[in-house]
Amino acid sequence: MDVTVVIATFGAGTWIVLADRAKASVPAGIPIIHVHDLTLHEARNTGLAEVQTEWVCHLDADDELTPGYFDAMEAGTCDLRAPAVSYINTGRVHAPGVPRVAGHHHACTAACLRDGNWLVIGTVLRAALARQAGGWRDWPVYEDWDLFQRCWLAGASVEAIPSAVYRAHMNPESRNRAPPMEFRNAIHHQIIAANLGLAT
Repeated sequence: MDVTVVIATFGAGTWIVLADRAKASVPAGIPIIHVHDLTLHEARNTGLAEVQTEWVCHLDADDELTPGYFDAMEAGTCDLRAPAVSYINTGRVHAPGVPRVAGHHHACTAACLRDGNWLVIGTVLRAALARQAGGWRDWPVYEDWDLFQRCWLAGASVEAIPSAVYRAHMNPESRNRAPPMEFRNAIHHQIIAANLGLAT
C-alpha cells in the first residue's frame, strides 16, 4: 500500500521515547514521519504536509499497529478505511472490535459521523483529502473526529476494515479521557456547530 505513517508528538520529551515503540510496529518499507512540536495539531499538520504517498495513517506514540495492518487496509475500497481496535488497559489486552458512536447499537456507517466518532486515529485516508478538508484543527479533544467528519461532509466514502487491528493503550490521564465529561460534551457540540452549522 502506498502509505506513510505519521507520528505526531508534543510537549514532554518522554513522548519522543514512546514514539520509538510505535515506530517498531510499522512494517519495514513503510515511510515514517515523526514530528515533535509545541502542539499536537501543529505536529500532525507538519507531518501531513511532508507525506508524498497517496495514503496517510496517523499513529499515536503510545499505540501500535498489529501485523498485516496495511495488507488488510489495501483490500478496502473507500477514501477512509477504519480499523478495529484492541484496547490495552492495565496490561489486559481486549478483543478487537470496530468502535461505535456512543448510544448507537448498530454497526456504524459513514452517516454516523454526524453524531460522533467511530473512527480511531489509525484510520487510513487519502492524504490529499485530509489536506483539502483543512487538515488538523486545534481542538483540546476529538480532533480526529473533527477531521474525519469534515472529510465525510466533503463527500468521502467510509468503511470499516475489521481485519486491520489498531492497538490502543488506554490512559485515564490522556488528553481525551482526563477532561471532565461536561467539558468533552461542550467540545462535541462545538465541533458539530463548526462543521454542520447546527446547535445541539
